[in-house]
Amino acid sequence: MVNLRNFDLNLLVIFRAIMTRGSIAGAADEVGLSPSAVSHALGRLRVTLNDQLFHRTGNGVEPTERAKELSLEIERGLGFIENAISLQHQFIPAQAKRVFTMQVTDYVSGFILPRLAERLQKEAPGVSVDILPFSISTDSVWDRVDLQIRLTPGRLQPEVARSQRLVADDIVVLMRPGHPDADKPMTAELYASLPHVKLSQSATGTTVIEDALAARGLKRHMAMTVSSWFDLPDIVANSDLIGIAPRRLLHLDPRLERLKAAPLPLEEVVFSFDLCWDLRTEREPGQQWLRKLICELFEETQ
Repeated sequence: MVNLRNFDLNLLVIFRAIMTRGSIAGAADEVGLSPSAVSHALGRLRVTLNDQLFHRTGNGVEPTERAKELSLEIERGLGFIENAISLQHQFIPAQAKRVFTMQVTDYVSGFILPRLAERLQKEAPGVSVDILPFSISTDSVWDRVDLQIRLTPGRLQPEVARSQRLVADDIVVLMRPGHPDADKPMTAELYASLPHVKLSQSATGTTVIEDALAARGLKRHMAMTVSSWFDLPDIVANSDLIGIAPRRLLHLDPRLERLKAAPLPLEEVVFSFDLCWDLRTEREPGQQWLRKLICELFEETQ
């Protein structure tokens, strides 16, 4: 057991910098020390942790398997410490100068982002929001993203992330009125067999449909994958491809009124839009303010 009285926590900051930058020189630049000081600190950490931690390569350093295992725990611990310190500072929206990063599923971005921009302009003009795709690496997602607004999160790691239900809605299957199968009962087998146009996972952030079909031994026929919801209604209206949508969108997009809609024959699947965030930043004042604002915006659309 390491006695924390005799342990220099700055060594963990240096460890994180080496992991992030992938080189001694890069880590030295990040923490404001000389490369020799960083190398000396790494030597002390190697003795304490009884592992080489990093191997030199032609492009810098590569972490050992033990370093990779330690990285998540160290990052989480430093996050808690940073959060505890930041709690001593107030977050005043009207005075804040800050950039938040978010991932927003395509189904709700069209109505939530304009409202968010309006509220920020009025209440926090110095706050900016950077929207990132869901295609970024899940291994580093909480190092790069402050919040997610996504479909049912499914495999989120509960020890890392928290989630709150924003809204739930039924799912409907969409096809053109003259579709050859328009008059057939929509079953799971029929649904899986028909050619689909679907949103990419980078736009939705989930594989919940695929998981539900796989549990039944079924798989969708993906004839086309698009990156934006706004392409989908016109594709369905002018082809024999089918799509899906939250039921509430039938009243928000006039293009959908011309399409035939049937309930999705996967009873356990709903369009559940969840707000997700990193446990380490749960009590940070700025993060709390942004989460509250997002919840208010969704309440206004009910």
